[in-house]
Amino acid sequence: MKIVSKISFSLLFISIFFTACQKENIDEIIPKDPVFVADTIEVNPLITQLRSLVSNALNLGCVSISYPIEFLQASGSTITVNSESEIDSISMLADTLVDFVYPFEAEVNNATIIIENVEDLVLALQSCEAIPSDCMGQDAHVLLFFNALNIFSINKYMYTINYPVNLIVEGNPVTINSDDEYLPAVGGSPFDLLQTKLVYPITVTQFGKDIVLDNDADVCQFYKTLDEACENKPAHIQFFFNEGAGTRINCTYFINYPFTITINGSTKQIQSREDYLDELNSSPNAYGDIELVYPVTVLKYLGGQQLSFASDASVCEYLNNCQ
Repeated sequence: MKIVSKISFSLLFISIFFTACQKENIDEIIPKDPVFVADTIEVNPLITQLRSLVSNALNLGCVSISYPIEFLQASGSTITVNSESEIDSISMLADTLVDFVYPFEAEVNNATIIIENVEDLVLALQSCEAIPSDCMGQDAHVLLFFNALNIFSINKYMYTINYPVNLIVEGNPVTINSDDEYLPAVGGSPFDLLQTKLVYPITVTQFGKDIVLDNDADVCQFYKTLDEACENKPAHIQFFFNEGAGTRINCTYFINYPFTITINGSTKQIQSREDYLDELNSSPNAYGDIELVYPVTVLKYLGGQQLSFASDASVCEYLNNCQ
């Protein structure tokens, strides 16, 4: 994943940023003042990070989308682009791009498929090559931040970085105070990073627990826990955090709510993702104290099959054996 050319593409939020707009491209599309009033607009993160890697298509890891491509704009209008230079020009407009217009055709691992919605796009991205788990030759700041921010990764076992974080960038001290400040601080593009070192200690929070990282080796060991054996994490973590994006497409499932847990001897019904996260974050001990009350059921994405898990072992058996 680091020296940036070694990063393998397992993408959910692909951080492929717009290149600087060249003057000869600006005149291809003339910006006009928009006539819309912006409300709260939900932007597909992929859209703010697009760049063509070949002349006739946009490439998001193993997903290739050929031109022309139709995009949705903040105003609700749509616009068709035919080249990377047009995307560069459109990036200058006030009426920004917020998503693709669905459905569209894409090539995924040399097979042509129809992407019907953003969920289909996420699932297609899951089929891209996984990030290697070996830390050798990889910068600690990339291991820590790229996974936390889902840059070239699908981080199933999410964690947050506690700010401020101090960096040494090209020999100069830099303090960052939010996720948004990381890439600008280290060069602006994940393909062209400046020489950067972390200043320790750094604290991350995962599953309601604070984890202190004191050196590069700690970062590597923490990174390796993101892809460790299923049995090494409690069944409720595996059951919940392997839902949806982040697993092989044939393994993908969605939890049927409500389901029941026990925590510190008390039985609680979980009605939603938010309910579960509230319980998980309720105390540092919740990670080890929560237990699923079986059976629990899920809906498999491919084929719509209902699956039932009867024990902790059956959760891992499914995750280990599905192909």
